[in-house]
Amino acid sequence: MVTRRSPRPRVGWWDAIVGPGAGPVENAGTVTLGVAGTVLAPRLARGPSRPGPGARLVLRVLAADLWGGAWCNNTPAAARWYGQEPRARHHLAFAAAHVHPFVVARLDAQPRWDRALAQYAYLLAATAVLGQVGRPAQRVLALLTTAGGLALDRWWGTTDAAPWFGTVYYVKLLAGHAGGAALLHPDPLAAPKTRGGRPRRRRP
Repeated sequence: MVTRRSPRPRVGWWDAIVGPGAGPVENAGTVTLGVAGTVLAPRLARGPSRPGPGARLVLRVLAADLWGGAWCNNTPAAARWYGQEPRARHHLAFAAAHVHPFVVARLDAQPRWDRALAQYAYLLAATAVLGQVGRPAQRVLALLTTAGGLALDRWWGTTDAAPWFGTVYYVKLLAGHAGGAALLHPDPLAAPKTRGGRPRRRRP
């Protein structure tokens, strides 16, 4: 007799973003920070003139994605969900899709494309490295590369349109997505331990 596997349950659009099984705190944090970014981002812009309607809309969209994502990608549910994918390929593709530095540069009165290119290239390089190391080293490197991204952002000078950008950009994508929620303790991706205290091997 042939045993058929039951089909996997479908994942809704929200679970596909935050990870199946996200709890009330995880969901509330994602939504709250996303909304806060939408409201506050245009008001935090610096410079002699306020952003126009189009620029304000773009800032709101970017902030909703990055502020909410910085929280979301550093939750246990998101770490378990994105950790199921082949790390090197999936995480690098996800990072490559985040061309936000160039969008932010375009919003500045005097765009600095060199800064945008440096931020983007650093993200891709750091993500590629994180995808090639084991979990304990990945966790440490995720924190170090995130700190390095913040230092790079300060060294180049923060953008006038979005002075908050570098912080949430690297926290979301390096500490969070590529690093498997490296900000959390204990490690949400650590193998469960047996009764003897040894880590139990994960099934492929």
